[in-house]
Formats: sequence, structure tokens, C-alpha cells
Amino acid sequence: MKIPLLGGYSKRRSVNQDAQRTVNLYLETDTAEPESGSALYMVPGKTEFAAIGNGPIRAMISHNHLVIAISGNEVYRINETGAGTRIGTITLGGTKRVALSANRNHVIAVTGQNAYIITGSNVTAVTDTDFAGSYLVDYLDGYFVFAIPDSQQFYVSAINDGSSFDALDFAQAESNLDDIVGLIVDHRELWLFGSQSIEIWYNSGATDFPLARRDGAVLEVGCAAPQSISKADNTIFWLGRNAHGQGLVYRADQYNPQIISNRGIEYEIGQMPDIEKATAFSYQQSGHTFYVLSFPESMRTYVYDASIQDPELAWHVRETYAQGRDRANCHVFSFGKHLVGDYASNQVWELSDTTYTDGGLPICWERTTPRIVQDYKRVMFRSLTINMERGVGLVSGHGSDPSIYLDWSDDGGHTWCSKRSESMGKIGAFKPSITFNRLGCSRDRVFRITGSCPVKTVILGAYLDAEAGDH
Repeated sequence: MKIPLLGGYSKRRSVNQDAQRTVNLYLETDTAEPESGSALYMVPGKTEFAAIGNGPIRAMISHNHLVIAISGNEVYRINETGAGTRIGTITLGGTKRVALSANRNHVIAVTGQNAYIITGSNVTAVTDTDFAGSYLVDYLDGYFVFAIPDSQQFYVSAINDGSSFDALDFAQAESNLDDIVGLIVDHRELWLFGSQSIEIWYNSGATDFPLARRDGAVLEVGCAAPQSISKADNTIFWLGRNAHGQGLVYRADQYNPQIISNRGIEYEIGQMPDIEKATAFSYQQSGHTFYVLSFPESMRTYVYDASIQDPELAWHVRETYAQGRDRANCHVFSFGKHLVGDYASNQVWELSDTTYTDGGLPICWERTTPRIVQDYKRVMFRSLTINMERGVGLVSGHGSDPSIYLDWSDDGGHTWCSKRSESMGKIGAFKPSITFNRLGCSRDRVFRITGSCPVKTVILGAYLDAEAGDH
């Protein structure tokens, strides 16, 4: 019989309820093929694109055929060959947060009490005394929009000039009592995130202040982490909070907040001591749109795939070997490449579906199945056959005879037996199938398969030969 090997990350507070884990694998569905309609693919690998400054890579943005990147407190421009040139420095605030936005002429960086105008050749501090500070910035119809820290007030720059301000060009979000903790521009609308609510503003063209609040567009859900707000799949994603609690992940359905996290993800997020420090970015690759949510102190990264509607299937975890969380800290799509900045080093990596290491480190993947229970009768497991792409071995070296490993738990996922291994196939060895025999018996079985070889990894399903007893 076919067993539900494929799936997402939905491990519950009690593993006896659900122990499913999907690590460094993501689900792809294909309704046109009934037998292999779904598959698990290994997450993209990383190759070095550039090494700039001393790191970490705090933020990046594409501008005028260059990438502007912040490495530590230094500003670099990077060209299409990966060559980086230092063009200046900035002063970081206590949180060391940096936000970037751009118009056609320049990039602006904000770090709390300071702002900087960045071109491809220099960095200039904003000296206008009417700049009121901000950790937040985005661009709308020629204006840069900022929020004053620890307040309900936001303001705009002069049109097409991020270095010039008028002390009267400000307004206040006042539908609720919460301060503005995040902002983003989407579909020419400004979303102002408080800790308990969201207001939406638009460009009204008024001469005294260009923005006006959209009537009736107030959401009774706020934001728990300012840096978790990201645009993807033609909408906005964020880690939420309201008057009753926090830790749910949302996407906007027009002006309605839609929960996209599952109970397992929500429980784990709820245990994080650094929820307000969570960061996120989004990118689209190979038909999938990924929302990548990381917790820098808890060292965890959760990824939502917007191409899959079911929250039980749409999530997976990404980990960098011996580090915990994924090393990707920020993202930019430029030069036809997906580039990510490293949270701990000076590396800018290129994401690639045909690279099978994480910047030279192994990508350790795991898939843990749902519980296999047959009326709680004792089941004899004769064999388990894993259907996956075979013959993927390398010509030589590590990975020339790649292995897959199997172990299992008979107590719901609390303890595990010793691992067994089978070959994924040397290069060109597309048959026979991968089969594990004589797997014992159990009333409550959870299987787990793992691997780490630097080869193409595609898991298509699993078939179990088993027989239930009478009691």
C-alpha cells in the first residue's frame, strides 16, 4: 500500500498527535500525473557570488544595474560579475537594523536616528533637521515614507528627493492606540502596521499632505515583528499580533488577514523568546513563491510555499549544517540571479536548484511520516520501498555512491532505532528500487528518511508491504 510519505512540516506540541517534519525539502504537486502527482525536492543550494567587507550582510537592494549591499556598517556596490566596491559607511543604531528603499535617482538607508543617500559611487548622510528618525522606509509615488520610532506618526520626504523634508509633511495613524511598528507599500497603497491593527493609506493628491487614510480599510490584526513584513505572490505576508496574542502568520487577502500557519508552526513560534526580532524575505523560483521567516536568536527558519494552499503541506524548515537556521538573511533578485546575504559572514550567495551543497556545507534533509496505525493492532512490516529519482551519483568523490537512511519510532516519535542505509544509485544506475526489508512490528509506527549527499534529491513516494494482526 502507498503510505503518505510526502507532506509538510506540521509537528505538533505532542509528537504522539503528529510528528511530521520536512527539513530542507519542499513539496511540489502535479495534478496531471496521478501516480507521482507530488514530490519532495531538496531546497536550492548556495554558491559564492561575492564576498564584501567583514559582514554580516544586513540588507541588499537592486538599483540601476547594481546591487547595493550593507556589510556590517559598510556600503558596497556589486556588479554582475560579483565584484564588490566599498563606497562608504553608515552609523548603525542600537538594534543594528537597516532598511533600504530606492527611487530612480538614489537609494536611501535608515538606521534609526540616521539616514543616508546612496548612489553607485558615494554615501551621503541626510542633514536636514526635519528628518525625524526612522527604522522604516518605503517608496510611494515619488515620496519616501518613514515612521517616527515609538509613535503613531509617519512622514514623507520631498518628492523625488530622500534628503529633503518639510516639518509639516506628517500624519498620524489613529484608528487604534498602538504605535507604528512596520510599514510597506503594496499596489500603490501604504500599509501601516501597529502592534494590534493595520491602517491603509493612499495618495490622495492633496496639497497640504499627499496621503489619506482609506475609509473602512482597518485590519484588527497587527504585527509582532517589523522585519517579518514582506511582499510575495501579489500580496503581503507578516508575523501577526493582536490584543489577544501573537505568533500566527498571515497573508493579506485584499483587506482581510488570512492565517496561513498551522498549529505545529504556531506552537513552535510561540516558544520563541525573540518573536519581535524575526526577519523575513520572499522570492520566486521554479514556479514556487517562498516566504522565508527566520528567528535570529532561536536559530530557526520556517518557509511557506505560496503555491500550496493547504497550511499543513505548505511549510518546511530550512537549516544550515551546524548552525540551525538558514544562513540566508536577506534577498535580492538581480542579474537574473537570486542572491542572499549571509547573517553571520561577508558572503553573498547565489541560490541554485542545480547546486547540492549549502556554500560547501552538506544539506541535511529529513522527512518524517505521519503515524501508521491500524486500529491499534500489531502490524508486521515486511518491507518499505522508497520511490525516488535514482542514478544520481557523482562521477567521483563524496556522492559517487549516495545513500539514503531509514529509521523509525514505535512510540510516536519520542525515541528512534538505529539507522539503516541503502544506495540512491551510482551515476546511471536508475534501477533497482530502494527497499528496506524486515522492519519488525508495531502498533504505532513513524518512519523517518534522511540524507546529506551532494546530489540531486527528488522523493516521489513510498510503498509499504505490511500485515495487521488480529489484536
